[in-house]
Amino acid sequence: MSSESESEIVEESEEQASTDELNQASGQEESSAEEEIRALQEKIAELEDGRLRMAAEMQNTRKRLEKQRLDEYKYRHQDILRDIAEVIDNLERAIVSSEETGDFQTFREGIDLIEKQFTSMLAEKYSFERFGEIGWPFDPACHEAIALEESAEVEEEQIKQVFQAGYRLHDRVLRSARVAVIKPLQAGETPETVSNENIDNEGDI
Repeated sequence: MSSESESEIVEESEEQASTDELNQASGQEESSAEEEIRALQEKIAELEDGRLRMAAEMQNTRKRLEKQRLDEYKYRHQDILRDIAEVIDNLERAIVSSEETGDFQTFREGIDLIEKQFTSMLAEKYSFERFGEIGWPFDPACHEAIALEESAEVEEEQIKQVFQAGYRLHDRVLRSARVAVIKPLQAGETPETVSNENIDNEGDI
C-alpha cells in the first residue's frame, strides 16, 4: 500500500472519529436540553398548582370574612337583647306576684326598681344615658324649650320642668329633652310686667 493510500485512510478515520464525536456531543446536548425542558415543565406545573391553591385559599378567606361580616350585622344587637330579656323576666315576675297578692303598692315599688335597674344597665354597659333634670342649666344643644318663664330668683336659664327626658349615646344626643325653662328677669322688669307683656302679645296674635 502506498503512502498516499495510508494517508487517505488515516484522514478518513480521523474524519469519522470527528463526526462520531460531534454526533455524540450533539446527542448529549439534545439530552441535556430535554432534561432542562422537563425540569422547566415540572417547575411550571408546580407553580401553577401553587397558584391555584393560593387562589382557592383567597376565595375561601373572602367567603369566611363575608360570612363573619354578615353574622356580625345579623347578631349585632344580641348583647343588649339578652339584657332586655332579663328585664322582661323581672316584669313578668312582678306581674305574677301582684296577681297573687293583689298588693298594688308592692307592684308599683317593684316596677320602679326594675326601671332603675334597666336604666342603670343601659348607662353602665352601653353608655346610653337619660338626661334632663329640674334645676339643670338650659342647653339648646340638648334641650328643647317648649315653655318659657322669667323669674327674679334665678341668675341663668335653667330647667323648671321636664315634659320628656332626653337620651344620649356616648356623646351623641339621640333625643333632646323637652323642657320648660325659667330665665332671669331683664333689667327694669318685674314678674307682673312680664306677665302683662305676655298677655298683650297673645292678644295681638
